Amino acid sequence: MKVFLLNPLILEKSIMNIRKRQPLSMATISSIIKKDNHKVELLDANIEKCGLTETINKINRFCPDMLIVTTSSIDRWECPNSHINSVFEIIKKLNVKYKTVLGAHGTVMPQWIFDKCDVNFVIISEPELTVKKLLRKLSFNEDYSNLNGVYYRRNGKIISGGPAIRIADLNKLPFPDYSVLPMDKYSNYGFKKPFSIMMTSRGCPHHCIYCLKSMAPGKYIAQSPKRVVDEIEYLIKKFGIRSIYFQDWEFLIDINRVKSICQIISERGLNFEWGCNARADDIIRNKEIISLMKKVGCFKINMGLESGSKKILSNIKKNITLDNLKQAIFLLKDFGIKAGFYVLLNCPGEDKNTIKETIDFINKNEIKVKKFGPVIPYPGTVLFEKLKKQYPNKKFNWENIEQYAGSVQTEMNPIMAMFFLRNYKYQKKYGILYFLSLKFWLSLLRRKL
Repeated sequence: MKVFLLNPLILEKSIMNIRKRQPLSMATISSIIKKDNHKVELLDANIEKCGLTETINKINRFCPDMLIVTTSSIDRWECPNSHINSVFEIIKKLNVKYKTVLGAHGTVMPQWIFDKCDVNFVIISEPELTVKKLLRKLSFNEDYSNLNGVYYRRNGKIISGGPAIRIADLNKLPFPDYSVLPMDKYSNYGFKKPFSIMMTSRGCPHHCIYCLKSMAPGKYIAQSPKRVVDEIEYLIKKFGIRSIYFQDWEFLIDINRVKSICQIISERGLNFEWGCNARADDIIRNKEIISLMKKVGCFKINMGLESGSKKILSNIKKNITLDNLKQAIFLLKDFGIKAGFYVLLNCPGEDKNTIKETIDFINKNEIKVKKFGPVIPYPGTVLFEKLKKQYPNKKFNWENIEQYAGSVQTEMNPIMAMFFLRNYKYQKKYGILYFLSLKFWLSLLRRKL
């Protein structure tokens, strides 16, 4: 069968930015189905900047039997772009026998995908092995009605083949088909090029109310240290990769695994820079691991600060303390590792006092924050359930969900909250009459330049 894999260029504006990172799940699917002798073409229209017309022309020239489109690449599984009409426009304009959609949007709202476009299949949660199974059944004209993880349209009805089954052994997945990607074009701010992402584990045992975990629900599953380092070595030797960002939702969950990864990197003499996501409590759990990570190239760790208010951290079920955050910040400073921070605005319970607490915490601990983002109540999250209870007579979907970002159980609307945050931040930095300060206006000018 001829299969066209598409990571589309999403043109709509969204609160979430578009990243220049490899579509690893699509590249892994490419590796898997090539072994079954399917003829495959993969287009990362996002990095190639291929618009609607160019994308459609490329697909038509290949004449596929199946088109597989992802609505959210692996780096956006837990925080996807909400507006994806450009994806539907592509599907509507193509005459392909089997049209398949995968990603976070269909995983939590499959009916919405079918309503938006003429698609045959919606694959939910981890897609790689499900795609393999579906293609085999279609190739041999076998019954797919009970195929777990697949929704399909039959006689005008939308039917589920059963719940998705997690991939139990990530070691058995082949390396992503990096060779079909323009590896020289990917980037991440502050990381050396050539750059790549990797995802060495899936799932997270924590219960933050805003995080969309439906693509890998349930337990945490990880690749072995050797499998991780084998892929790192492959990327370095095959593509000259100089830096890697581990896209794992939480890289330090298994400290012993990280220790083994670092030891194998050292034993093989691999020279590259890398970064990861980590929780503050995991960072401070073992200084030895942070020291070892630094020695084998770790130069940046991003952590979810979310808020400098004890009340808000409790409300969002973050399960960390302000003391955890303080210790993590200074520990990373001691080891010379850059710290990046994710900060949310207008979480449930947010008010003027909690915003002040966050700004004071940031200032006191000399934290640099690029962006305060209003928390999005993604479908499939606890926060979304709170939104539905708050507005019981309204219907929500991916098209209108961002309208309610920062609007769940808060004192101020997000616009006023952002105004108050900036006003208080500038007062703390430049004085009450900050708008009369030359330093204030120069800082705004430098930001625009």
